[in-house]
Amino acid sequence: MSTIVFFHAHPDDESIFTGGTIARLTDSGHRSIVVFATSGELGQGAGPELAAARRAEARAACAVLGAEPPVFLDHVDSGLSPDPTTRPTGAFADCRIEVVAGGLAVIAEQVDANALVTYDGGGIYGHPDHVHAHHVGRVAAGIAALTTWYEVTVDREHLHFVDTHVAALAGDAMAAHFVDQAPAVGLSTVEISTTVDVSGALDRKLRAIAAHRSQVGADPTFGAGAGFEDVYGTEWYVRHGERTVLDDLEHAVQSV
Repeated sequence: MSTIVFFHAHPDDESIFTGGTIARLTDSGHRSIVVFATSGELGQGAGPELAAARRAEARAACAVLGAEPPVFLDHVDSGLSPDPTTRPTGAFADCRIEVVAGGLAVIAEQVDANALVTYDGGGIYGHPDHVHAHHVGRVAAGIAALTTWYEVTVDREHLHFVDTHVAALAGDAMAAHFVDQAPAVGLSTVEISTTVDVSGALDRKLRAIAAHRSQVGADPTFGAGAGFEDVYGTEWYVRHGERTVLDDLEHAVQSV
C-alpha cells in the first residue's frame, strides 16, 4: 500500500483535477490524503457561512472518492487578484512558503507519504492560491525527503479538441485580473509525463464534483453534458522523481 498526499488550494479542486486519480488509487488499495490550504471562503456566494459549507462539501466529496477525511490548514482564501495590496490580511498567497511547507511536510511524514501532488507552476490557470500551492508543495516534498512529487495540470492541446474545460473558463475569468498577459492554461502535451485514464471512475468523479453544490450549482458537468467523459475522463501530471503507483494508472481503464 502506498500513500499519496494531494495538496489543493480550495475545496472542489481535488474533485475536478484529481478526483478520478484518487478514486482509482483507492480502488487499488492505496491511501489518498487530501490537504486543503484554505476553505475557499471567497468562492461563489462568499459570506460568513461559506467556509463551513465548503468544508462539509469537501468531506462528502472525499468520502465519495474513497479518500480519508481531508485536512484543512485554515489559511485565508486569497481571492482572484494577483495584486497583494488587494488581498485579505493573512491571505494564503502571501504566507511564507517555508513556513507553510514545513507544516505540510510534517503531515506527509506523519502519514508516511510516498509522494505529494500539487499544481503546475502556473497554478493550472493562474489563481494566486494555486501558484502558491505549487511553490509550497515543491518545498514540502524536499523537506519531507520524498523521492517523488507531481504537478497536476491540464493538457492545453487536448482541450482544443473537446468541449470547454472548467480550467479554461477559470482562466478566462482570471485574465481580467492581470494587467499584463495572463498565464496560459495548463501545459503542452510534451511537458506532461503521466496521463491517467479515469473514465472507469467517472461516475464517482462526477458525484464528487456535484458534492460541491455551493460552487458548481445544478450542473456538475460545467456544461459538458453528455461530453463529460471526453473533457474530464483524463487527468494529467508532471512527475519529478521515481515512478510511483500513480504512474501505474497511466492509460489503464479501471471498472467501477
